[in-house]
Amino acid sequence: MKVINVNGVFYDSNAYLLDAKRKTLVDAGIDGSRVLKSLPEDLELIILTHCHYDHIAAVPEIVKATGAKVAMHEADVPFIKSSKINCARMFGSDSPELKVDMVLKDGDEIDLGDVKLRVIHTPGHTPGSICLYEPVSKAMFTGDTVFEEGGFGRTDIGGNPEHMLSSLATLTRFEVVTLYPGHGNIVAENAPEALRTSLKSARFMLMI
Repeated sequence: MKVINVNGVFYDSNAYLLDAKRKTLVDAGIDGSRVLKSLPEDLELIILTHCHYDHIAAVPEIVKATGAKVAMHEADVPFIKSSKINCARMFGSDSPELKVDMVLKDGDEIDLGDVKLRVIHTPGHTPGSICLYEPVSKAMFTGDTVFEEGGFGRTDIGGNPEHMLSSLATLTRFEVVTLYPGHGNIVAENAPEALRTSLKSARFMLMI
C-alpha cells in the first residue's frame, strides 16, 4: 500500500493519501488549498481520526473540490460543532461546516478495493479517537493517540487519561511494522517498541 504524507506543516496535522483503488485521505489538516495540490481529483473518502480542528478544518474545501465522503467515529461526531472540544477556539476560528457520511464503530472494516482498514476505537485524546490498521502491510495510522519517541496524545481537551492508557495497551497487541502518526515523523523502524514506549511514558506521566 502506497502512503503519501501530503501535509504536516508547523502545528498542522499530517494528512495521509492512501493510493488504493478507492483513493482515501486519512485526516485533512487545516489548509485545504495546500492539501488539494497533492490530491487526485477522484478522491473518494476522507477518514478522520478524531474531531480536533487541526485534523478536520480542511475537510469542507476538499469535499467541495472532490466530492469525497467523510468518515468519523460515532463518539466524536457530536463535537464537530463544539468549538471548545474540537479546539477551533484555540486556533482563533469557528468550527468547520462539515457532514459525516459514514459513522464508524470499533471493529468496522473499511474496504478501499484492494486495501482493507480495520477501525480501532482508541478513546483518550478524544472520546471518538480511532486508529486504522492495515493487516497486509501491518501499517497503523494512529492519529493523536501515538507519536514517535514515546509520545502520546494529550488528554485535557475532551479526553480521558484512563481511556488513553487502555487504548495504548490495546495497540501494543497488534503486529505493526509502520506507524503513521497525526503529527511528527513516520515510525518505520521498531514500531512495536515505539508503541510500548508510549504506553510506559503514559503510565508514568499520567500517574495511573
